Amino acid sequence: MPSAQELIERAEVIVRARVAGLSDTPGRDGVMAESSTQVRFDVLEVLKGQHGASTIEFNGTLTERDDPNDRPVPYGFIRPGGRSGNCFALGYRRGAEYLLLLRRGEYPLVAAGADLTPYWSPLAPTNEQLFGGASDEWFAWVARRVRP
Repeated sequence: MPSAQELIERAEVIVRARVAGLSDTPGRDGVMAESSTQVRFDVLEVLKGQHGASTIEFNGTLTERDDPNDRPVPYGFIRPGGRSGNCFALGYRRGAEYLLLLRRGEYPLVAAGADLTPYWSPLAPTNEQLFGGASDEWFAWVARRVRP
């Protein structure tokens, strides 16, 4: 599994985003990160790359619970919600912020040829929930490496 630094380097786009709700677009079938729904995020800040849209959508579900990563920063493993099943954390809490490390899908059966997705490295912290927005410890660690 890639290190946190390697994830940052490999990500095409890194954004801080807030969950707005479910998308009107149904989820993609036939992929490992399969969901019957997609989640819509409002992009709050672009840390790396180009993302001109104010929103982003990809497979996921809404949950009522927070899902903090229980590992020390820099995270080397996915948040608890992704540690079973398909190796991706698909649950998002409405109104919560997430740091999304995105790239076009290339992992087999994840999202090959798809638009930007956080589901490109199984068990990796590519869609971690933030607590405190830009002052979150994970966000700050990533931002320091993206903005030297």
